[in-house]
Amino acid sequence: MKKILLLAAVMAFVSLVNAQKKITAYAITSVQKGQSSWTEVRLVDIVSGEEVQSIYQSAKDVPVLNARTGKPVVKKAIADNTQVFTIRQTENVQRVSRLRELNQLKEVNKVQEPLKQQVNDDQKRNGETIIVTNVNTNVNANNNVNVNNNGNINNNINKAVFVKATGRTIQTDKPFATNSAALAYDQKHNRLYYTPMNIAQLRYIDLKTGKVYFFEDEAFGVVKGRGDVQNQITRMVIASDGNGYAISNDANHLIKFTTGKKTEIADLGALTDDASNGSYSVHSSSHFGGDMIADANKNLYLIGADRTVYKISLESKTASYLGSIKGLPKGFTTNGAVVEGGSKVIVTSSTQTIGYYRFDLNTLQAEKVSTGSAVYNSSDLANGVLAFAKEKKKKEGNPEVRDIVIEKIPATNEETSEEGKTARLRPETLAGTMSVYPNPVANGGTVKVSFANQLPGRYQIQLVDAAGQILGSKNVTINYKTQVEEFKLPDILAYGNYIVKMVSTTNKLAGVSKIVVQ
Repeated sequence: MKKILLLAAVMAFVSLVNAQKKITAYAITSVQKGQSSWTEVRLVDIVSGEEVQSIYQSAKDVPVLNARTGKPVVKKAIADNTQVFTIRQTENVQRVSRLRELNQLKEVNKVQEPLKQQVNDDQKRNGETIIVTNVNTNVNANNNVNVNNNGNINNNINKAVFVKATGRTIQTDKPFATNSAALAYDQKHNRLYYTPMNIAQLRYIDLKTGKVYFFEDEAFGVVKGRGDVQNQITRMVIASDGNGYAISNDANHLIKFTTGKKTEIADLGALTDDASNGSYSVHSSSHFGGDMIADANKNLYLIGADRTVYKISLESKTASYLGSIKGLPKGFTTNGAVVEGGSKVIVTSSTQTIGYYRFDLNTLQAEKVSTGSAVYNSSDLANGVLAFAKEKKKKEGNPEVRDIVIEKIPATNEETSEEGKTARLRPETLAGTMSVYPNPVANGGTVKVSFANQLPGRYQIQLVDAAGQILGSKNVTINYKTQVEEFKLPDILAYGNYIVKMVSTTNKLAGVSKIVVQ
């Protein structure tokens, strides 16, 4: 009966821990919530919507190196050959009306999504600038859109549309000079891979050192500039085979890159629509943007910014339409996505700060998961979790795995007295759990060590390096079923992985967890 009660208590506690489990993900954000300049990288708490740790700040100078040679990247700029529509008008026409007219212009000139997606937010007194490619005609507009074979629009609103080259350059040596909307977390090598918008180049942040590495002069896609929206890469993930994958907006370029010392980049070509997709196509411009996740069975899942979901087989490069996510707020674009676990996926929006949402891959039904009043809107998310992955067996250093330790309790004085010669050691008892957060943690920072169901008594928290050397310690006394102790890290630690251990007075291991110091 006691065993049954103990098991029930343990199960109840595990359920409580899982319910309160911190969910974190790396996110590309702006400097502040609500802005739309994608130049900052943060580790965010999905539940609170707040920053856990700053990973990259555009205002700070960081070492930028060539990924092949390790040498500093030379300051460099490239020409932006995109063209611009400048609309001069005498009436204040709503943005929606302008876009509707420009969409008709798009049909005349056979221009892809840039007209709809690249509207410049900086309106001017005499006009508004819209980025577009492959247009060489001048268009006059006066009212009731009548389009002739020359591409002239007649409309009584009295406006003129001029086409000209931007004449601008793109500074390529800055890590996030042109913003980014594609991020992937390489858990094995502790890196964040990404690609900047408008620049066909693979880059990564080394989370151990904070340094940024570029694969210079190596094509990563075919994007040519700001207005080349169909070729922009906004989806990236590390798949179950350990390789990274990225997909262009129009899904005509599935790019594979290996991780590790000898990175190889290969364009695998276009995705193919499954025959069951009907009128839905993974190449549709309505799906541009969004993010990508992976499962444990060599599949990718493309989540378009318009909430559509496609399952992609890495073996056949075939995309199967699964449907559209239900239950999201009006206007909530799905720009970032990570797997929470099993079939649960977290999505974020680049346009809204109202919250983060969870949906199920089996039902596509969404629910709000964040509790904060405002969260960081983000252009992309990344973590190292795969969908439908089986639970791993106990592994030392994994804070999500509950280590069970058997420890004998020394006999008390009463039990060893003459009156108690027949006394014996107490029965072997299941020790409790230990977890450490935040993780990763800044050098010299303070972590919280949480204990649950540990046997009462005195213990020592130890910080240990890879060689087994104890770098710091703190004595604690456990009196309660759940207890949290703060542990200050030394200020002189090198970036990397460390072990936090808890040992009893008899030097028996009672808990262990790996932490990353950044």
